[in-house]
Amino acid sequence: MSEIKLSDVDLNLLYVFHVLIEEQNVTKAASRLNVSQPAVSRSLSRLRDLFDDPLFLRTSHGLSATVKTQSLAPILAETLNGLENLIQPSEFNPLTSRRRFILSTTDFGTLTVLPKILDQFRQEAPNATLDVKAWHEDMVTEMDQLDIDLAVSVLSKEPPLGIRATRLKSDHMVCLARKDHPNTVPILTLESYLAASHIQVVLGRREYFAVDRELEKMGHKRQVAMHLPNFVPAARVVMDSDLLLTVPRLFAEDMTETVADIAFHELPFITRSFDYSMMWHERFQQDAAHIWFRGLLKQAFVDTEV
Repeated sequence: MSEIKLSDVDLNLLYVFHVLIEEQNVTKAASRLNVSQPAVSRSLSRLRDLFDDPLFLRTSHGLSATVKTQSLAPILAETLNGLENLIQPSEFNPLTSRRRFILSTTDFGTLTVLPKILDQFRQEAPNATLDVKAWHEDMVTEMDQLDIDLAVSVLSKEPPLGIRATRLKSDHMVCLARKDHPNTVPILTLESYLAASHIQVVLGRREYFAVDRELEKMGHKRQVAMHLPNFVPAARVVMDSDLLLTVPRLFAEDMTETVADIAFHELPFITRSFDYSMMWHERFQQDAAHIWFRGLLKQAFVDTEV
C-alpha cells in the first residue's frame, strides 16, 4: 500500500467515520450530520478505500464494526477531540491556574503597584505565582527576548514595533522631605528648594532630569549631593537628613502613608505631568491568562482615579 499524506485526506471523512462508529447506522448518521443517506454511503465508500478495509458489515440491526474499526475508534475519538480543542478559543481559570506571572517594574513601581493588585491576585489565583523583576528603560527594546509578561514604567518615547502599551495613570513630581525640615517651614518656596541639597535617583543611564530642565529654563540649578539607584533607599536617607528628594506623587503618597517621619510638598515651580504605562509583547495579546493579568492591573489603577 502506498504512503498516504495528510494533505491528500479530506478530514471531514474522519468526522463521518466517528459518527458512523457511534450510530452504527447509515440513516441515523445522515440525520445527525444533516446530510442525505447517499452522501454518507459515498463517504463510507471513500473511507473503505482510505483504510483498505470494509470498516463496517451490514446486519439486520444496522452496521457492525470490523476489528480494524474497533482498533481505530479510540484513536479517532482522541484525534478529533484534540483538533476540536486546537480551534477552540483558549480558556483560563485563575482559580486553578499554577501559572507564573512576571511583572517588571522599578522599586518605586513595586511599592506603588503591588499593594493595588496583590490581594486580588491572591484571591482570584491562589495557586499562581507572581514574580517581580527589576526594570530599566533600556529593557523596553529587549522585551521580545525577555521572560516578562508585563512591565509598568514611564515611557519617554514610543515603544518599539511589537511592544503594546496602554496608559494607566498620570502623575507629577513633588518634593519629599523629613518632617519639620527647615527649608519646608512654613512652605517650600523656590528659594528654599534651591538652597537645599538634593538626592537624585538615577534609573538607567540618564544623568539629566526633567526637573533640572525646568529649572534651567528659569535660569536656576539645584545642588545634587547624592545619587542613588533606587527610590526606597533614597526616601530612607531623607528621613535622617536635610536632603530633599524629588519623586512622583504616587510614590510620595505611599511613603507618607507608611512612614510617619516624612512629608511631601508640591514643587514651587511647574513641571510636566507624565504617564505610567503598562507594556507587553504582542505575542501575549490574545493569551487568555495574560488578558486576565492585564485587566487586573489596569482595573487597579482605574479604581484609584480621582
